[in-house]
Amino acid sequence: GRPIGVTNGTDGSTLITCSYEARAFGVKTGMRLYEARRLCPGIVQRPARPRVYAAVSTRIMRALVALSPDIEVFSVDEAFIDVTHCQRLHGPPLRMARMARALIHRASNGLPCSIGVAATKLSAKVASELIKPNGLTIVPPGETRAWLRDLPMEKICGIGPHIAEFLASHG
Repeated sequence: GRPIGVTNGTDGSTLITCSYEARAFGVKTGMRLYEARRLCPGIVQRPARPRVYAAVSTRIMRALVALSPDIEVFSVDEAFIDVTHCQRLHGPPLRMARMARALIHRASNGLPCSIGVAATKLSAKVASELIKPNGLTIVPPGETRAWLRDLPMEKICGIGPHIAEFLASHG
């Protein structure tokens, strides 16, 4: 419930991540600590704990194998799970998303997680980013194109403001 800024070490000057409470003040990953303090005077600096993050991540990814063996780890806190072949076993994707949340919650001692359910990895990633923390967004099969149509291009993983401007200029 407090604004936290995580840095590399106790003397780190750049945020490698921050809590949602800090983000509410406009604090962002990659921001210099002095800028974060200007936006959020009450921000609490904490050093990164990569061994702890790796251990929790490993527990989570291992737990998710109970849902499907088809897991692609994207980063320490993100994974893509193909549930196509598991629906007869576990039920529809919405049910499996809820199962994934429960598995993650147990494996991490209560961490929230945002989940995107979609036909493609790209649209699932975008969907998972829309409601944070702890959101669940479903893009129904066959509706991906229509669903993506009205989203700003910057929401697409890997498209920054310059590429978005270039693409917009070409329709």
